[in-house]
Amino acid sequence: MIGEVIAEFKGKTTGVRVLSEGKVETSEQGSGRILGIEATAVFTSLAVPLPNGILMGEGDGIITTADGEVVMVKKSGIKWPTRKGWKASRGAFFHMTQSQKLARLNRVVGVFEYESDEKGDWTAKIWEWK
Repeated sequence: MIGEVIAEFKGKTTGVRVLSEGKVETSEQGSGRILGIEATAVFTSLAVPLPNGILMGEGDGIITTADGEVVMVKKSGIKWPTRKGWKASRGAFFHMTQSQKLARLNRVVGVFEYESDEKGDWTAKIWEWK
């Protein structure tokens, strides 16, 4: 069951590299809120194409709050085309932090929806998976 929204971010894709066998590496940065606290996010992801046109990917990220608290993120998901040049994806987030303020994230699996356009602008929303 999906619980409350724990984070919302929007940002820009800052880099894309096509690697061997059609793998795609992306770098992104953005800003938003996690557990109601202002934060910035930086992610790098690697996606592998599947025969059905869907990309399967995983990535790592760092979320830093306005007061300097840090959350490390591991993510895994799938991505598919939704409109001309647009991609959508869904998957799971796993959080790790030493912050007392954000400590509950250490026990939360987040499920996310992400959408980006052909200009590299993206939005993401993460819910707690209960």
